[in-house]
Amino acid sequence: MNGRVTICVPIYRGKRFLEETLRSIVAQTRRDFDVVMSLDEPDPACEAICRRFLDDPRFKLVIQPERLGWVGNFNWIMARVETEFCYYHQQDDLTDPTYVEILVGHLREHPSAALAYCDLLPMGRIAGAFKQVPSVLGVTPYMRLMTMLHEHYGAFAFRGMVRAEAARRAGPVPTNAVDDFGVDICWLAAVARAGELHHVPAPLYRKRYHDDNTESKWWAWPLEKKLEAWPHHCVDMLNQAFAVGGTVEEMRLMWLAGVERLTSPRTARPFLGTSELSAEQRGRMFDRFMAVATASKVRDIPVLLDDGWPGIAEWTRRFLRTPAPGPIEIVAFGPRRVEAA
Repeated sequence: MNGRVTICVPIYRGKRFLEETLRSIVAQTRRDFDVVMSLDEPDPACEAICRRFLDDPRFKLVIQPERLGWVGNFNWIMARVETEFCYYHQQDDLTDPTYVEILVGHLREHPSAALAYCDLLPMGRIAGAFKQVPSVLGVTPYMRLMTMLHEHYGAFAFRGMVRAEAARRAGPVPTNAVDDFGVDICWLAAVARAGELHHVPAPLYRKRYHDDNTESKWWAWPLEKKLEAWPHHCVDMLNQAFAVGGTVEEMRLMWLAGVERLTSPRTARPFLGTSELSAEQRGRMFDRFMAVATASKVRDIPVLLDDGWPGIAEWTRRFLRTPAPGPIEIVAFGPRRVEAA
């Protein structure tokens, strides 16, 4: 392979910032790339902007006759990548001129990495600095997927440079019944089956936040919809993780990691404050998680866990911690053991 890069630019009603985005691509210091601009249904305004760049033979424009949705349009482009590397460039975002050069260089120097991503800087309605998402490391796919379940929520790496072979092994971005919430992170979990996800500490990607962002709409959902979306996402993540295979004991630990993801403030907090939920809300969220898992046909979970659904539900409930309904009364101090009331 010659190290060439495909830059995937799905476009939907993006005329406001599209020209600025495409100019940031043209400015890349590494020149050996192709750009696929895919309009998600005819859009004369966006088409006119894209056509200004077609004098550059590296740019190609495709107009989808019907709406595919952001997942469908992304998958359409990715299925046609023939270069060694590729990355998703959101229609509103900007990259530093050295973005392609630095991330391709990192992948060349680190064969264990399936994907390399940089610091993501916000612009638009969100200012300041983000806490960056750490690398996902590990010799085995099992350990990398456990790390994804325990620690990885922000989809910063979705804007990273990926080896096309790893993307093919990951397969298409999945969908779900709650407006495809969190499926970008699920796809990253699939990529992690093929190799490590490396964070390159350099501020090379600027993500624009505005009211029409899909992600911004997710954050604005009412609590009830979030309590529906988060269990779906956790089951989606488990379905990606279970694909690595393993012993019954390993699969049970992975299942419990998915349950921990469901309830952990560390993973859920950017979207859902699980520690602030009432006992009744936590119970409903867990019940919804079990219902979604039971209905899922992606993996035969009872076979993987070597138990029927009633048994799985029973021992999973015992694993869950139920917070005390109110403050705990301190009844004594000292070195002697204080028995619980």
